[in-house]
Amino acid sequence: MSDTAGPDVRWTALYERSRPLLYRAAALMLGSAEAEEIVQEAFERAMRNQSFFDEVREPVAWLRTVCARQALRRLRRRRVWERLRIRLAVDDRSEPWEHADLAIALRALPPRDRVALVLRYYEDASYEEISSALGIATASVGPMLTRARAKVREALT
Repeated sequence: MSDTAGPDVRWTALYERSRPLLYRAAALMLGSAEAEEIVQEAFERAMRNQSFFDEVREPVAWLRTVCARQALRRLRRRRVWERLRIRLAVDDRSEPWEHADLAIALRALPPRDRVALVLRYYEDASYEEISSALGIATASVGPMLTRARAKVREALT
């Protein structure tokens, strides 16, 4: 068997193992309509690096960080567009869970807070991983999560 067969097996295993978790987290951050794109873009970016498995110690954490950063970019862009257009009351492309109180409360958060909460409580990311994904100091993660939880709690009461 040639050496080129090895990477295909590793990519397949990584995709099968991490895709469901990455997709669900991206769906919580952005909604299901864009979640698959985010995951595919992260894998595409990783696969462009021929030495990915040699250079990246934690591939799932790396992919999670890429997904979180892409979600933040899209959320910021979306906020600008939402200011420019009138939102429709009903969105036929949304999933039923997107109308749940928690999902609505998460969408009301600023993008960084939303991403931080999803990474911490849905993906069980460490403070270090969250700080890396958001480009902030590790010491800032705790206070950010505390404020975000308070906003969600307030929205749910």
